[in-house]
Amino acid sequence: MDNEIKDMLNAIIEEIGDVEERMNRRFGKIDSKLESLSYEVSACKLERDSFSLLLKKIDMLEKRVEELEKKTA
Repeated sequence: MDNEIKDMLNAIIEEIGDVEERMNRRFGKIDSKLESLSYEVSACKLERDSFSLLLKKIDMLEKRVEELEKKTA
């Protein structure tokens, strides 16, 4: 009886170890995907900031052109 219990406990412990390994692999894949998404989000934020700066520059240039047009008119 004791051997049967030991065998069952060993089988359960082994199964728990297998499940843990599978979960660790899955979590590793999820971590990789999250890291990739994090880089994408950072790139999008930088693009947005660059775009905002370009729009500000365009606005400034338009104002300068308007001032120059007024002076030459």
